[in-house]
Amino acid sequence: MAATTESLRQIDLSPVHAEAGFNLSSLIGWNQTAQDWRFVLARGDGVGLLDADETLVATAMALPYGRFAWICLVLVAPDYRRQGIATRLMDEVVARQDAAGRVPGLDATPDGRTVYRRIGFRDVYRLGRYRGESVSAAPEAPDPLPGLLRDELRVRPLAAADLARIAGVDRGLFGADRMELLFHLRRRQPGAAFGAWREGRLAGYALARDGREATQLGPLAAIDDTVAQSLAAAALGAVAGPVYIDVAETRADFIAWLEASGFALQRPYIRMVRGREAGFGDPAWLYAIAGPELG
Repeated sequence: MAATTESLRQIDLSPVHAEAGFNLSSLIGWNQTAQDWRFVLARGDGVGLLDADETLVATAMALPYGRFAWICLVLVAPDYRRQGIATRLMDEVVARQDAAGRVPGLDATPDGRTVYRRIGFRDVYRLGRYRGESVSAAPEAPDPLPGLLRDELRVRPLAAADLARIAGVDRGLFGADRMELLFHLRRRQPGAAFGAWREGRLAGYALARDGREATQLGPLAAIDDTVAQSLAAAALGAVAGPVYIDVAETRADFIAWLEASGFALQRPYIRMVRGREAGFGDPAWLYAIAGPELG
């Protein structure tokens, strides 16, 4: 039997709730760490529900990115589901973003998509979450594109000084400045942060972060499949254990390479924005997103 909601108390979330948020997402089986919660809570705007024991049992967050905001971490403890809590909290968060003049966006499951379309969200593109169960060695890097010399593509670890240049490209891809997020991700897993250069020009970048149960690889941006595969191979060679990567559905050749490397589709997502038929960025370089909780 589901627990009743009469005794639940709504609160505004802040960084002091990071451990409670982590406990809730762990209970549900999500991959976030306490660091993920601290990052989002320190920069976002969200609400939660506490039960009579002051345990956090539901959350909804929005992470602002200039003219839009990323709706994320919409969670309800199993005992309180199917009572309209997620809809209630999401409505509150979306209303706050509307009042602030920000357009809400999110990554939805197919079931969630049906609900979100009713309140004005529209599809932008589709993604697939792929999981590699055990990455103990890098998959074989691809050969260069026909007509290119092997030494024209350089993949090397990202230095902190590289991030300012990468942030400019990332701003065009995502549609907002994510410099703070890029620095955060590089600090989280510096050994898996790589950039690619071709003839001295930036050709792509990859970052990753540790997760509760698996490393999350992304964002991954590249000018073509060869660069994307080379970056992914470098990043995967720097981590061990399971890996998640959330890939744009249009990247069929890259997905085929992942599957040949032992990855399998776990679930689909649909990127959506409210009241618009298109997102804010140019996805020409997009291969993998940072994750549904980060945009």
